[in-house]
Amino acid sequence: MRPRDLPYGSRLDRYVARLFLQSYLAAFLLVVGLFLILDMATNLDEYVSPDKSGYTPPTWLVGQYYLLQLPFLYLQMSPYVTLVAGMFTAARMARNNEIVAALNAGISVRRLLGAVYLGACLLALGMFFLREGATSGVGRRRDHLHDHLVERRPAPVIENLIVRDRLGRPVRLGEYGIGAPGVEPGGRGLIAQVPEEKLLVTILAQGFTPLAGGRWSLTDGQRIEVDDRGRRVSPAPVLEDVRFTPEDVELYWKAREHPLDLSHGELATLLDREPSNSQFQTLAQYSLTFPLAGLVLLLVGLPFVVVSERGRAGERIARGFFLCVVYFGVDFVARTLGLQGELGPVFSGWFPLVLFGSLGVVLTASMRS
Repeated sequence: MRPRDLPYGSRLDRYVARLFLQSYLAAFLLVVGLFLILDMATNLDEYVSPDKSGYTPPTWLVGQYYLLQLPFLYLQMSPYVTLVAGMFTAARMARNNEIVAALNAGISVRRLLGAVYLGACLLALGMFFLREGATSGVGRRRDHLHDHLVERRPAPVIENLIVRDRLGRPVRLGEYGIGAPGVEPGGRGLIAQVPEEKLLVTILAQGFTPLAGGRWSLTDGQRIEVDDRGRRVSPAPVLEDVRFTPEDVELYWKAREHPLDLSHGELATLLDREPSNSQFQTLAQYSLTFPLAGLVLLLVGLPFVVVSERGRAGERIARGFFLCVVYFGVDFVARTLGLQGELGPVFSGWFPLVLFGSLGVVLTASMRS
């Protein structure tokens, strides 16, 4: 049988896909479960210990937090899960001599593992949409729960945050409390600067609370205008020159505290307000390349599992894992330099993927046909 005579979606493809799915579930429990246990071992005492008033968060609240944390742990570790699942699948087939049987039937190893590579592509697509969907609703609830477990307050309080409106004009917030049941949103200490033609407008306020349409009610608000004629001060009961919403405040808070959790859509919003921000540019590229890391790792790692030499399989698999570790090292360095503005965003985001993807293609092409 020649490789092209095997139709896609055949019984063999379904068999390999089923093996990969089983291996993926096992790898998910192994990798994600391990890091979940490590996180609990590090932070659980802090979450359940009583505070000065004797209050201890209920167990169900801690369990809910870790349930909400699970998608983000998966997103961080999904390339490892895909790699381990692919290696489990190939090793199981090699151990049962199924790869040799396929080769004797005229089916190349690349064609035999086609369902694994297709599965990795579908998982990469799923990772992208999972991040887009989970980061806004699930991520917001997780962040609020984490703040409650650590700080023991009904709603998060954000300090010293700079927010930009849709025109990119900055507003500095000294302190802002996110609303919760029984707690109204609002803050203290607002400074906004609105440069106009031949006029600089600065708005100061002791307190501020949100109104509809991105407007804010100000407490002890002042509007200070400075031009060639001097300085003029007038009352400012409402902030209308610069418009931003409570959702904008939470978005910039998330960008400061959990930048890697930002979705591509959120990064597009931030870049629309700060087009020259190198951190947001790099993270936007990273949100596109990171889901493809699992496929790249399979291209690099699987050729070391599918070997013909006896007695050297362990050594070759170790080499494959080492190359995958090197990939994440290069990816980390490139991303860090990109976030610091030392490398261009596109180069820092795509260089590791292109470099190791090319190496993986060469290694995959060298497998037995």
